[in-house]
Amino acid sequence: MDVHIHVNPHAHAKNHGLDIIELVRQAQAAGMRALVVKDIGVPTTGAAYVATRVGGGVPVYGAHVMNLTNGGVSPRSVWMSLTHGDGARVVHFPTGDTLNHLEYRKNFYAGVNLPLSEEDAITVLDRDGKLIPEVREIVALVKEHDAWLATCHLSAAESRLVVAEAKNQGLDRIIISHSHWAMTRLTFEDLKHFVGLGCLLEFEASLIMPIMHFVHGEVPTDPRILVKSMKALGAENCFISSDLGQLYSPLPVEGMRAYVAMLLQCGMTADEIRVMFHRNPARIARLD
Repeated sequence: MDVHIHVNPHAHAKNHGLDIIELVRQAQAAGMRALVVKDIGVPTTGAAYVATRVGGGVPVYGAHVMNLTNGGVSPRSVWMSLTHGDGARVVHFPTGDTLNHLEYRKNFYAGVNLPLSEEDAITVLDRDGKLIPEVREIVALVKEHDAWLATCHLSAAESRLVVAEAKNQGLDRIIISHSHWAMTRLTFEDLKHFVGLGCLLEFEASLIMPIMHFVHGEVPTDPRILVKSMKALGAENCFISSDLGQLYSPLPVEGMRAYVAMLLQCGMTADEIRVMFHRNPARIARLD
């Protein structure tokens, strides 16, 4: 299973290599169980609903991203996605519209994200460094609808406060997104802390792809580093995803095949792969 895929219809459609129907066809041919698609623009619950019913036998689920297009950190928008179609399986905090990501890309900007001012950039903290009240409402909605909450492109400091609030409300379905991308500013100690709280850590294939050079201005991560972390943190606390679908990267199904092969070559076992590629993603899609 792959629970983080970007396909058309999508913001910046010309930058993506296939549409959702073709994705389902390829996933079915590869024997994949289910998919979760994501768009940095509109929620994907509508496209996923249709693709599940006409796409060829592989269920597809949608996601919601709290970017400005969707009203930002808006309980009303999140509620709509959670109740639309088959319901969003993952509710993501913002991607490129976060203040954290805006600050990170000051050193390198490839134009993939829409231009953004610091005044419009999203943070989940108020002027006193405390969570804004909308976060508490969103956590409650995600818990009520049995979805997963993903930290996405928040800073480490923001993620720590969000996770603390989620745990205070009894939400156990928490994803620490992009666990090894420098943009999130997460340390290994942060990751150990989140594992201790029962969060799932994301290890995305895009992190080791050439896209990192020309979209983010950084060197792709050595897969051996990822394997070392997976082993240290425990495969049971991790899941792998593609975060692929871009025209200039391997397509998601092939990308995941290559990613799994690399992880096996670098020391992961078949059982560990099954946990990270089958069991834990099934939990996210509510198929466990």
